[in-house]
Amino acid sequence: MTLIDEPSEDGGRTEADAVDFGWKIHSALADWTGKVDAKASFALAAESAGLIATINLTAQGRAFSSLRHLWQVVGLWLAIGLLLFAAILAIVAVTPRLRRGRIDAEAATNFIYFGHLRHWQPDDLTQALLRRALLPTLATQCVNMSGIAWRKHRLVQSSLTLAAIAAGVLLALIATA
Repeated sequence: MTLIDEPSEDGGRTEADAVDFGWKIHSALADWTGKVDAKASFALAAESAGLIATINLTAQGRAFSSLRHLWQVVGLWLAIGLLLFAAILAIVAVTPRLRRGRIDAEAATNFIYFGHLRHWQPDDLTQALLRRALLPTLATQCVNMSGIAWRKHRLVQSSLTLAAIAAGVLLALIATA
């Protein structure tokens, strides 16, 4: 999907063109948010499996059952802690963002987000859709969605980075065990 749109000859866009372009942005944001949720789910599954495998490797006769040095024990606990924190970040990333604190105050002027729409009566919404300019509401929704998408991407990025560091520590422990 491309978001590039050419302005009119006078350098601007009509309101209809701007609304159409705004919906393209909205659609791209929804797509990016869905993709980052899938990445967070993958990260959570991989980190959970890593945690379980690491804990299983501490059983009698396994790789981490007889660590001889304090630095190895500290490294093991560090890796477990990093994997646990990475999994928590992935969980936070996929947790729905309902913006509960601001919804009631915003609902009277916004009608794109389902959290706002639940406060509307059908007749009032019909009149708002017929009479109010859509562009400011659409722009607000796009800005809010981009903040959510950005936060989710940063959480997943941090989650995967911590998991990679934990994997490196575990590999170093296996190599020295």
